Amino acid sequence: MSGQINTNRKDESVGQFRDLSAYLQAAREEERKRIAREIHDELGQALTAIKIELSLLREEVIHDATAATHRINYLKDRVDETIHAVKNIITKLRPGLLDDLGLSAAIEWQAKDFQQHTGIVCDVHCEPEEILINSEISTAVFRIFQETLTNITRHSKATRVKADLTKTENMLTLQVVDNGRGITREEINDSKSFGLIGIRERAQYWHGTVQIAGETGSGTKIIVQFPMPPEGLQ
Repeated sequence: MSGQINTNRKDESVGQFRDLSAYLQAAREEERKRIAREIHDELGQALTAIKIELSLLREEVIHDATAATHRINYLKDRVDETIHAVKNIITKLRPGLLDDLGLSAAIEWQAKDFQQHTGIVCDVHCEPEEILINSEISTAVFRIFQETLTNITRHSKATRVKADLTKTENMLTLQVVDNGRGITREEINDSKSFGLIGIRERAQYWHGTVQIAGETGSGTKIIVQFPMPPEGLQ
């Protein structure tokens, strides 16, 4: 009987792992499609427009210096817009802030970007202001924060989010609280909640823990903690 129970649990775990792998693969493919669309729509159109403008400029340089000057200024603006579009796409792939200025700045940037795109107010507090840890855990925390905000957008119906990132000698803690409908126990334990499974997987890889709690009509709270070794992760 015990062997049968263990076999069932093993089969269930294998099934969950297979489902998670399929979900992650689908998510990667969707991300590739989205980035390809942005490259085509933003960069493709911008470069085509610049090419046309350069063709017109060639004639104006010969026949109309004033018009040529105006077109050069216009082209400069279009090039600046194109550079900005390239930076946006690169940032979505991996924020340079994460490498250049650290985790706190990247979390604050993501919160502002989330607020601009969703209209959901997102307040962030980091203590200390500059949190220095190794790049692998920084990436894990940042991706967990992104996934948490994605879940809020899709499911919570929240209007406000509060995120706290704190680091002590022994622990790094990310706490995200929203004022939405409140996640249910069934949703927390749902084997198809791949966003939550992905958060747990990222945390567990670095020996972290995840706590999720919801109260109907009062919102959801997620707390992710990573132990800091005595020697630190500088």
